[in-house]
Amino acid sequence: MLQCTPLPYASTTQVVGPTGGTIQVGPHTLVIPPGALVQNVTITAVAPSATVNSVRFTPQGLHFLAPAALTMSYSNCNLLGKLLPKRIAYTDDNLNILSYLISLDNLLSKKVTGKLDHFSRYAVAW
Repeated sequence: MLQCTPLPYASTTQVVGPTGGTIQVGPHTLVIPPGALVQNVTITAVAPSATVNSVRFTPQGLHFLAPAALTMSYSNCNLLGKLLPKRIAYTDDNLNILSYLISLDNLLSKKVTGKLDHFSRYAVAW
């Protein structure tokens, strides 16, 4: 995992439905496209204050009909010697990496975007 200076704790709850929507939690953004959900869903996103940038989404296990785009910032992270592209990792509660999302790293903005089809916990990795 990419080691970072802790960001302030952030949490938000929002209802998103069939028309889609955008959820901002701290410096991280989730864009749910139109048609990804068939009904309104109350979504909570939590970005804990920790040395790893991560976001947990609930309801746990929610699946999308079309992938949502998660953009995570790593502007507060130590990049010294880390020239490899950053990726978003799907993790368990202990931040063990279960898999990686196909990710696009924007080195200039220090943000990485990945497509996800279900809710769980995600973190910035390299």
